[in-house]
Amino acid sequence: MNNMTEEIKVIDILPRMLSADVAAIELFKEINKISDNDIILDFKGIDFMSISFAQEYSSQKKECTKNVTEKNLLKQDAELIKISKNIFDD
Repeated sequence: MNNMTEEIKVIDILPRMLSADVAAIELFKEINKISDNDIILDFKGIDFMSISFAQEYSSQKKECTKNVTEKNLLKQDAELIKISKNIFDD
């Protein structure tokens, strides 16, 4: 059983401007390929996150079976994700 934590630098997978919802889908495709269950996403170097990315990110994260956490999120991006998450919490 693999109990390791994998850290992913988002900037290595996606552009600095997270403007499209498809970017979140691509990110979670990569996450789902990883065998580890604990994933840390490092958002260092990301300059912008759109509402559509944040909404899709929250949706993908909710569907994902892995434990995904974020670090180095810009304050406004953390707020966007928090607001988007609340949309899916019925």
